Amino acid sequence: MVFYFRLSILLLALTSAAELAAQDIELKGTQDPARQVHWAMGAYFGSGWYQVDSNRSMYILRIPTRQTLSASSIDGQGEREFGIEILYPLTFGLHTLDELPDFIDFDNFATVSFTPGIQVEIPVTQKWSLRPYAHFGWGTETNTSDTAWIYYGGIKSRYRLGDGSNNWSLLNGLYYAGYQPEFKSRGKFASFMTGMEYSLPLSGIDLGGDDLWLNTHITYNYFFDKLNFHVDEDRVESISDQWELGLALGKGNKKIKIWFISFEHIGLSYKWSSNRHYRAIAVNVRSPFTF
Repeated sequence: MVFYFRLSILLLALTSAAELAAQDIELKGTQDPARQVHWAMGAYFGSGWYQVDSNRSMYILRIPTRQTLSASSIDGQGEREFGIEILYPLTFGLHTLDELPDFIDFDNFATVSFTPGIQVEIPVTQKWSLRPYAHFGWGTETNTSDTAWIYYGGIKSRYRLGDGSNNWSLLNGLYYAGYQPEFKSRGKFASFMTGMEYSLPLSGIDLGGDDLWLNTHITYNYFFDKLNFHVDEDRVESISDQWELGLALGKGNKKIKIWFISFEHIGLSYKWSSNRHYRAIAVNVRSPFTF
């Protein structure tokens, strides 16, 4: 009798411990979700509309003011001139969660950030150029006191194929971006880009007396750190890559100038992830190499 009583007590204790462990795991799962993309990362992306899983949208307006201090060049004797540009990007973002009426107590919110930086173009050979760059700045939510330091940088490469009559170029890049909120832990992500771009002169078509060109590119970005988006109360969408197809009209080697801002070309690019849960339509005003 004593044996059965002790056995009952032991089974009750084990059952209670299992229930407490399960509750603890469930509580930790809700308190420590996968880190999601912070609003500060909007400064890293270009102007456009970005959407994840039909219920999270972000509208970005990036004013890409820049100042060219010197243009890159290399002569037949190998004498090089580095190209130097100072950038003053001002970014406005509108983040919407309209399709989540029962998920967390979020409202639509707006952000603004300023992330000045520098880009240096290094002509390695007549065909191959490198472009390291770095940005550092600050951003805030307009309707709260949330702020964050923002930084991003990397190195881009462009190799022109053919003998000059061929307008194909091979693109590659390594990128790193991060942020440090005022009262929260910092976040970061890194990516690798590869792709191609092509420029086609449109015979017989001109713009303001200058020949018109069709510029196109296709790139693939692999994210070493997944971009996580909380799209439902108990569901997170993780984006591990991005494809991009861009089309634009330009004037060859001449810039298009609107007011005090100059563009290489004007067009659109479409971005999407391999799992189809992420898509974007962005304004395309520069080559991925000089963006």
